[in-house]
Amino acid sequence: MNGKIKIIGAHDHGDGKPEIVKTECTASCITDGNSTLIQYYDPADDDKLHIRTHHTLIIGNGKFSMSQTGSVNSELHFGLGETCETDYQTQYGIMKLTAITRHLMIEETPKKISVHLQYELQADGEKISDSKVRVSFTFTE
Repeated sequence: MNGKIKIIGAHDHGDGKPEIVKTECTASCITDGNSTLIQYYDPADDDKLHIRTHHTLIIGNGKFSMSQTGSVNSELHFGLGETCETDYQTQYGIMKLTAITRHLMIEETPKKISVHLQYELQADGEKISDSKVRVSFTFTE
């Protein structure tokens, strides 16, 4: 199934000026009963580099994961009260990241899937941001 995805994130790096990230584009969705897989390409890709960033979101069983492949590769998993350690692969090397889920709410209806997420992100044990992300996928078919 196809639909529209809208993502709004606020990443507070401790300087009092949260970084706001907004994405809205078409996406594809596959639901197998236990989980939902949503995929899309980043509409803000840099055409000069000819690299398309592919995003995959997996929602199910009270869990949420986000991954991307392109010029930067990353994968984060979230579950209420859980900690996820992962590698953030950049063109400059690998960074060790830890995501601590503070709040996770998933709402699913026949027309829409929404995820509300709050998490702390650490790099090498040092806090780098408090983040809030809202994901909304609306079915068009």
